[in-house]
Amino acid sequence: MHVRQTPRNLQIKLVVLLGLLATALGCGSSGPPLIPVKGKVTIDGKPATEGGVVFHSVENPMVQLIGNISPEGEYSMMSKKEFGAPPGQYRVTVMVTETPKRPNGQPMGLPKTVSNPKYADTGKTPLTLKVAPDAGANAYDLAVTK
Repeated sequence: MHVRQTPRNLQIKLVVLLGLLATALGCGSSGPPLIPVKGKVTIDGKPATEGGVVFHSVENPMVQLIGNISPEGEYSMMSKKEFGAPPGQYRVTVMVTETPKRPNGQPMGLPKTVSNPKYADTGKTPLTLKVAPDAGANAYDLAVTK
């Protein structure tokens, strides 16, 4: 019996994978000093209100860092349960989501991806960043489209 992959099934798998990844990143030895990484995510020029950002190290494919998008469109990266990222070049994937809400503002159902799928694919994303101690203002801001 073959189970058809629906967008909802893929979203559930992504949430589980991100959770496992976050747990795995909390283990291990210390590495280079972390550099604070904070930025804003916009979608079609407006602040994103939820979703996630993943930094994939170009130098070491085993290093992946995650950050959640806040309701104000801001994110910060975490590495081994600490804020920041090791210096280096990263390919960046972004998934902007929207969760349907009840009239009282409570979430209703699962989030729906609203950003273009290319931004969530490491092989297609056009987003890259260099994490460095001398990064200027807005160096880690990310702009995606629907």
